[in-house]
Amino acid sequence: MNLPAEVRAIVRTRLSPETATAYLDMTRPSVGYVLADEGWSAFGGDPSVAAFEWPAYQGTPMLMLAQIDCAEAAELLGDAWPFTDDGRLLFFHDEDFAAPYSGTQGDDGCRVLHVANSPVAPLPAHRRTIPPLPLTPTPLAALPSWQHVDADALGLPVPDLIDLWEDLAPLLRAPRHRLLGHHDNQGPEVTGHRPLLQLEAEEGTHWGEVVSVTFWITDADLRAGVLTDVRRTYEVA
Repeated sequence: MNLPAEVRAIVRTRLSPETATAYLDMTRPSVGYVLADEGWSAFGGDPSVAAFEWPAYQGTPMLMLAQIDCAEAAELLGDAWPFTDDGRLLFFHDEDFAAPYSGTQGDDGCRVLHVANSPVAPLPAHRRTIPPLPLTPTPLAALPSWQHVDADALGLPVPDLIDLWEDLAPLLRAPRHRLLGHHDNQGPEVTGHRPLLQLEAEEGTHWGEVVSVTFWITDADLRAGVLTDVRRTYEVA
């Protein structure tokens, strides 16, 4: 998954060879999603998958906020996808936002489950969902914005890094919803973690004053396909 040629040319022209290579090496694959009439992945909906225990927070069923089709993600991300190409990732969160907010540590008001597609089983009676909003994917290479780069480590003055990003940003697609990649500045960042899924509010998602929700994972857990310690942050309008 390559960056646009124009982006690479600007970086190579503006920075020294060593600095340009170091910055371009920070490129990460991602998948951007937009609403569509149909799609394998979706906001909300009822997952048609194997039996699983619906997550709860303090005894209240969580809202299933999104579901990502693993076959689709594996096809688009290749070796960057640590899970199998079977089943779905189901993203749940505490819609009541009862979890204590802990700043740069995120909170535990979320769960992410990898659930097989078959055999399909009846859904639990106690669940919280929203009407399905299908999503269509596009593979996107992502660079970190100037806020998420250690300018000192690159040996680049911060004003120069800001100027560079202002020229690069219009050439890099910034989707409303992104799987993997870098932080798109949708709410607080969790220390020592990277974005797993970033979602912006859409009409029909019933988030109240919340305008974005991000699920975070450590590099080690992502490489291992471990989902037990995912964290959540959100942004309020």
